[in-house]
Amino acid sequence: MSTDLTRQSPPTPWSFARRNSMAFPSKLRDAIPAVHDGRILELDSINAHASNTPFFGPLVELKLIVKETGKLTDSFVVVMRLQPDAARKLSATLTELAEKAEEQNGQ
Repeated sequence: MSTDLTRQSPPTPWSFARRNSMAFPSKLRDAIPAVHDGRILELDSINAHASNTPFFGPLVELKLIVKETGKLTDSFVVVMRLQPDAARKLSATLTELAEKAEEQNGQ
């Protein structure tokens, strides 16, 4: 399932501040050994807040706390910043997929 989440209007002088983005800590990059394609982390918690400032405009920010599994105990904060329309689309997509997953479970 794919949904276009990027703004189609021309960029503004502060367009980077108003993009939908995800930020990964460098410590997370360093935690992935070179011999592996990636690392599976467990989603531990989600914190969120909404804001509307002159520089950034309306914004929804999610902080996903992910942690190591097994012997390692590190945790990492992955930040997702979304424009309100993208946050609504993400919410609708997740709700739709959750309903489909529950329906499939009953079949």
